[in-house]
Amino acid sequence: IVEPVVGNAGFITPEHGFLHKLRELTKQQNSLLIFDEVMTGFRVSFGGAQDYYGIKPDLTTLGKIIGGGLPVGAYGGRKDIMSMIAPSGPVYQAGTLSGNPLSMASGIKTLELLRRYGAKVN
Repeated sequence: IVEPVVGNAGFITPEHGFLHKLRELTKQQNSLLIFDEVMTGFRVSFGGAQDYYGIKPDLTTLGKIIGGGLPVGAYGGRKDIMSMIAPSGPVYQAGTLSGNPLSMASGIKTLELLRRYGAKVN
């Protein structure tokens, strides 16, 4: 699991080719590449750092940005992995704020505005 752009220590972008090499190595080792896009999701670009850098991770985590700044989190990824989550699969997942109506309404509006006006890298 990696932050494609380090957010806690400032805005530290990866060296050229690093994320592509990481993707290559994880495929060679038959291991998952998970992008922590809590800081970069919808901020670096509408498609997050994975879209900006052209890397397709196996799983992605997102945070408050999908709730317009309100508390919520989400993850998503490859169909074969996500099909393991209930009700399709045996892994049960729940959260206190899962589907919170206020967070979801705020998130939908935030995504509408980002789609209209765009996300920019400063």
